[in-house]
Amino acid sequence: MDDVTPFLPYIVPAIVARLDQPEIVEPAEEVRLLLVQALTRFVVLAQARFAPYVEDSVRVLQKTFCDPFPDIKKESCQLVVELSKHCARAVAFHGATVAKAIIPAMQHRHSAVRCLALRAVRDAMIVDASALDDVLEPLRQLALDKSQSVRESLYSTAGDWLLKLPDRWSLGYKVLPLLLAGFSDDIPKAVALSADYMDRIGKLYEEEWNDRVKDEMDYTSDETTDRPRIGCRHFARENTQKIVNQMLEGMADWNVEVRTKSTQILATFIRFCEEKITGYAGVILPALYKVLAIDEPPVAAQALKVAEILGLHVEPDIYLEVLVPALTNGGGGATQFRLGCLRTLQALISGTPPTRLDAARIQRLTTVLQDRELMNNENTEVLAEVASVAAALTKVVATTPPSDAAAARESCCLELFVLLAYLNSVNEDKSIPENALLRSKCVEAFGLLATVGGRDVGPQDLFASFFAVMIERLVVTEPSWTRHSPELRLLKTLTAAAGPAVGLRLDLVIPLLSRMSAKDKEIEVRETVLDIFLPFLATKNTPLNSAGQLPSYGPAILEHVVLTNGIWKPGRKAAALRNKTIKTFLAMLASRPAGDNCVGVFYAKDLAAVWDAHLMALLISVLEDDDMAARCDTLSILEHLLKSLPFDAATFKKLYPELLKRLDDAHDDLRIKAARTWPRFFAAMRGWQELVAPLRAAAGDGPITVVVNDAGIVDLSSDAKGALVELRLDDVHWIAMIKGLTIHMDDPNPELQQAVFEALESALALAPPDLVREHLVSVRGRHRNPRHIDALLAKLPPAQK
Repeated sequence: MDDVTPFLPYIVPAIVARLDQPEIVEPAEEVRLLLVQALTRFVVLAQARFAPYVEDSVRVLQKTFCDPFPDIKKESCQLVVELSKHCARAVAFHGATVAKAIIPAMQHRHSAVRCLALRAVRDAMIVDASALDDVLEPLRQLALDKSQSVRESLYSTAGDWLLKLPDRWSLGYKVLPLLLAGFSDDIPKAVALSADYMDRIGKLYEEEWNDRVKDEMDYTSDETTDRPRIGCRHFARENTQKIVNQMLEGMADWNVEVRTKSTQILATFIRFCEEKITGYAGVILPALYKVLAIDEPPVAAQALKVAEILGLHVEPDIYLEVLVPALTNGGGGATQFRLGCLRTLQALISGTPPTRLDAARIQRLTTVLQDRELMNNENTEVLAEVASVAAALTKVVATTPPSDAAAARESCCLELFVLLAYLNSVNEDKSIPENALLRSKCVEAFGLLATVGGRDVGPQDLFASFFAVMIERLVVTEPSWTRHSPELRLLKTLTAAAGPAVGLRLDLVIPLLSRMSAKDKEIEVRETVLDIFLPFLATKNTPLNSAGQLPSYGPAILEHVVLTNGIWKPGRKAAALRNKTIKTFLAMLASRPAGDNCVGVFYAKDLAAVWDAHLMALLISVLEDDDMAARCDTLSILEHLLKSLPFDAATFKKLYPELLKRLDDAHDDLRIKAARTWPRFFAAMRGWQELVAPLRAAAGDGPITVVVNDAGIVDLSSDAKGALVELRLDDVHWIAMIKGLTIHMDDPNPELQQAVFEALESALALAPPDLVREHLVSVRGRHRNPRHIDALLAKLPPAQK
């Protein structure tokens, strides 16, 4: 029919009677669907002439949108579309009612229903936007919808509103976030759709508000295409405050997905605002601290992007004025709060163009990071984040072209190196996950520092270049060090990493270590000295002697390190220090001689100068130590000294009883080592006898006064002012040595038997043969196996008649 209007007064009330009832009158859902379809068809046929029946249709819609049959919801959406198209003025009086009726369909489980509901609410709002606030929350939820088609419908809806709503510019702050959500969509098609709509909106803004943008358009016509167009930027800036507040509120929502999406929208929005977001840095940054401190990884990842974009558009001086006080004082020093601040700062630096971070700003940031409370934090996670910030700053320094301010640039490198060296000195504990991040960031930053100024050096060269300055700084602070001082860790790290460069500044290093070994220092501080020496002595050619100056510092090392730390004191810590001292002293003696007349890293004259006064007594006391390793190391030390120093009879008399005691040790390994020390003992005695042989001939059986110096006995005159030196050992001493050794030649351990046999064999050339023969003959019958006795007797010269 050409005109159905005459029939509407009869048909519409009948449809309303079947559908607009408190209870469902029509039980068949197919019939209910046909009734709604018929109503939609009448709207299409009657068009504007259907206006008198809009109110009845709205009442029907209020019921059909709640109908359990999905197809009826779909047809209801189509009915709204047709009513908005043909009866806009009549629908405008019922816009709020229609919009509220559509809300259940927007939350339906079928994506097709949700898509049609979005189309319906789009057309209804264009007719009357009074109910926009009522539908905003359901629309925001659809930005998280799993269906791509639903999300695309949402972006189209938001874009159409901003293009077609009569009061679109005043309502922009409500609708624009829905469109911006599309810029972070996972589907490229949705991103392109949102970008296209935004470009059209910006173009429309430029046309309608030409007076606002004309000047800027005239002077920026050649701007790069990757920036949003001028109209888009102006539109976003006019709604900055309200949109930023909305997004910050969303970032505090209980739902992780809402927080993530709100953060993504904020990042997109800042790209349109550009530098105009500066005034809101004071409210955005605290929100980022909170998110990056405790939030879920997806939210934190987006928050980092927001911070990077802020760094791109906000001047460093502005965001530093907000962030630095928060980092140093905010949160009451709470660990989580500081973590958030540090992560935000790292992202800001990463986003800031390197040209904006000059030497002064980098110096300021480095000073903030060097705060003792922050840098010496016990929480490894905090230190890892400090290292991340330091790495970001190092990257800025390394990528910035050299300028005339070379001194300032070098100062930045030094301060960054100090910070990184402190962080790298933290004890490595693989059980702490953050330790791996801390190490990797330090390694990354050191690598970047090594390239600054066009140099390309290795880690050791980098440490060597800054070593002298670092040691000078440490020397100044040394008097206040305790076992908790981070400078101890730093000193160990520096010396270990600098290698041969340490040997070039022994004038600072050795006095520093000497003061650290003082008796009034804590044991942990003194132990650090030994921890520094030991790694250097692991190789025969110690890097400490790279300049050939180490032997000249031998007296200081002996006095302040070896003799001071080796003195017996009660307690486990003191025992550990003493044992490590002996181990270090042994390593020094075992190092390759540093020059002529050297024993390891010491001049022989320096060892001889302290032997009688202190060193011999110290070693004898350690031979009685409870720790087997200490006793064993002491025997090794005596072997080195017996091999290198010119001992006299007085020394031999004091040493041999102690060596005999070690043959009774509880550990077979140590007894064997003690037995193997005896050949070296007798070899030293042989050297002494050869030295004094001319004197023995002159003196006969009595003692003689001689002058003893580094080269041995040099003066025999009766007027010489020297020492009283015995020229031979009494028989009683030989009997004690031979008797003590012979007893152990009958030990059940065959290895010990052999070692003692070799010791006695080396003594035969020195000991009075008659005494030896007499004793061996007297004990032969008491030995379980006399083969060693017989072998020794066979080596003795025939007895004199």
